[in-house]
Amino acid sequence: MNLKQVLEKRGIKGAPKSFDQIGDIAIIEIPDKLKNYEKIIGQTVLDLHKNIRTVLKKASPRTGKYRLRKLKLIAGVNKSITEHKESGCSFLLNVRTCYFSPREGTERIRVAEKVRKGEYVMVFFAGVGPFPIIISKKTKASGVVGIELNPACVRYFRRNIVLNKLTNVRAIQGDVQKVAKEFYGSCDRVLMPLPETGYKYLVYAIRCLKPEGIVHFYFISPEDEINKWKKLVRREASKLKRKAKIKEIKKVLPYGPKIYKWRIDFIVS
Repeated sequence: MNLKQVLEKRGIKGAPKSFDQIGDIAIIEIPDKLKNYEKIIGQTVLDLHKNIRTVLKKASPRTGKYRLRKLKLIAGVNKSITEHKESGCSFLLNVRTCYFSPREGTERIRVAEKVRKGEYVMVFFAGVGPFPIIISKKTKASGVVGIELNPACVRYFRRNIVLNKLTNVRAIQGDVQKVAKEFYGSCDRVLMPLPETGYKYLVYAIRCLKPEGIVHFYFISPEDEINKWKKLVRREASKLKRKAKIKEIKKVLPYGPKIYKWRIDFIVS
């Protein structure tokens, strides 16, 4: 039985049936109407999943330039640092100070499989390094660079490079708009995993590319507005007197009612 079914047997209706698990920490969203039952819900998660030691409740939306939210301990050990394993890689992080989405593991592998031998890959908004590290581990890329604004994330990113015994990954702390200039014209592929506001940085991604380079651009949209985003990509490329050819449009994850996270892959010439 899942969490929702177990709680319903105990007379608690309307509870979530799933949660995010990062390492041995569960992060769960609990409706306001059930806040008096949050400790029971937390303990039930621990009872059902012996590999979880800590249950945190989402206590606010994601806010600020680092996309962080407040988290409240409702069961288990009072901790926020964990080691998350994904696709044969390990990621140390603090869930209170670093953005990390365990739901995107399949997408990270999906994109890594597109990388060809010898490519030099740039990852904007790299967080604690999941995209760069998985690409380095799973491909024969010549090098991978990740740029991240949040200093806490970069500290863990650098630790994760060592933890995964990698020598061709570089973590840079700073603003993409400033740091990317160092890499103009030198990248075969640029990833932009910041779907809410990544469109503001398209010109920087395009400038980083070699001729016929590829951008993986993420955005949030209902399905009936995809053409608007295709036009945006082409318009941003034309500002730089370049052409963008759409290669693939992929629905990645649900984001809200009839709204999804998408990825557009496009080639720039």
